[in-house]
Amino acid sequence: MTANTRQSTILLVEDDHLAREVVAENLREAGYLVVAMPDGEAALQALPSVQPGLILSDVRMPRCTGFELLARVRAMSDYRPIPFIIMSARADTSDIRRGMSLGADDYVTKPCLTEDLLETIKMRLARSAMFNEAIRRQQNFLSRVLPHELRTPLSGVIGYADLMIEIGQAGETLSPEDLIDYGTNLQRSGQRLLRVAEDLSLWSWFEVLFDRLRFGKPVELTPITVTKSELEPWIDVIVERVGRKRDVTLDLQPATVNVPSDGLVRVIQHLVENALKFSLQTSPVQITGVLQGAHYEITFRDRGRGMSKEEIEGVGMLLQFRRETHEQQGLGMGLALARNFAQLAGGEFSVISNQPEQGITARLRLLAAEALPAK
Repeated sequence: MTANTRQSTILLVEDDHLAREVVAENLREAGYLVVAMPDGEAALQALPSVQPGLILSDVRMPRCTGFELLARVRAMSDYRPIPFIIMSARADTSDIRRGMSLGADDYVTKPCLTEDLLETIKMRLARSAMFNEAIRRQQNFLSRVLPHELRTPLSGVIGYADLMIEIGQAGETLSPEDLIDYGTNLQRSGQRLLRVAEDLSLWSWFEVLFDRLRFGKPVELTPITVTKSELEPWIDVIVERVGRKRDVTLDLQPATVNVPSDGLVRVIQHLVENALKFSLQTSPVQITGVLQGAHYEITFRDRGRGMSKEEIEGVGMLLQFRRETHEQQGLGMGLALARNFAQLAGGEFSVISNQPEQGITARLRLLAAEALPAK
């Protein structure tokens, strides 16, 4: 069974024969594959062979109720992620509350309008697809990207350490030139490892802040001053690493923004790094900061190879675009970190394709505390 087939297969569980046939026919007309069962026990027995993309179940049934079916599905790791929608009579609000407490993803009231049912199913299947894609990216990150980003600089550190040990054991010494060369390469490897550690730490901290929001607790914001003199040294770290000092122009109107206490500098570094990484030497990269009413907008404009509409829409955690055709370092976290940082700060992050020119414009929009006099 292909992934697409599984995605569109619905396991319908309904003891009323007429209702089961009507709902099944409506789902089939909408393009879904439907396997209909008369009760929860029959549905459980059918799970291994059906492998549904979604379960739609009535509540009151003989042998095994919808609640019992839901509880048993959620207890099985292989089937736990399957979206589960309960059907309940309009007056039985207690059924709805109980179903949601057991882990149901959604509910529809009986008798239900076909349009409402199809819209609910469409939404839950879409969310399930997004969840599965996030899991796939996470697995790719843990199995391929992260090991590579750790192994490459560690190999450099170990390799130069081995050479130094061998030279020492032979009773020899390194020339000043070799010392500088070895030290430079060790420093470069160490800095790359440090960037990986900082990004993972920042991502973890953002997740802690998002958990606070989920539990109704506010994220504390700190006023931070944004000026050219404050940010230029941090941007120069990125610019000088790739030798593109002349390509970058920095024009920041001074202002104060309300943001989480940590992350602004690293996010800006990532956005500068992305603009440089995906544009050619000597092509301009413009960084501007402008106060726009209650917001402060920092834009990063490059004239590189750009991003497709699908890539822009897919900006998210642990995703590197076109890594197969373009060699690149990093965890692919830069745009996702910027997006999450903006959300936590009550702002916005967007990526816009420069048309008809090449390249993209990344825009970080933050809440402004106050404007400062120009320096």
